[in-house]
Amino acid sequence: MALGMGLFDGIAKAFSNTDFKPQDQRVRASHILIKGDDIDLVFGKIKGLMAEINDRTQQEPHKLLPIFSELACRDSECSSAAQGGDLGMFGRGKMVKEFDAALFPEDDAAAPPAGAVLGPIVSDFGMHIVLVTQRDLNRDQVEEKLARIDPDAAR
Repeated sequence: MALGMGLFDGIAKAFSNTDFKPQDQRVRASHILIKGDDIDLVFGKIKGLMAEINDRTQQEPHKLLPIFSELACRDSECSSAAQGGDLGMFGRGKMVKEFDAALFPEDDAAAPPAGAVLGPIVSDFGMHIVLVTQRDLNRDQVEEKLARIDPDAAR
């Protein structure tokens, strides 16, 4: 008969998990989503928004986030528009694969830094403009893994 050690078994499983990576990147990002069946119209709107972001930040570079948030509230067709397009902090695999490709490239040196505006990014939802607002390492991996193994262990 084998005896389990409860929490310690969970910790061992967390560290032996193949998903654990010492340099697990996370980003906080905001986006503007434009939907539509007419690709030319949607792309035109995205180009116009990117030009507006560029023009306005040329005049006030320190106001990129408030400008982006204003445009997201005004033009985004996503429920996140109410929060200025803020998607919160997330890691690889939590958003659509097209976001992963843009935000988490295989070469970490090519990862867009905070303040980078990316787009257009095309997904099944429509076209997006993405603003990286923060980039960090996921230092909470062990707690996240433990919570998946035993929801009571992280308490």
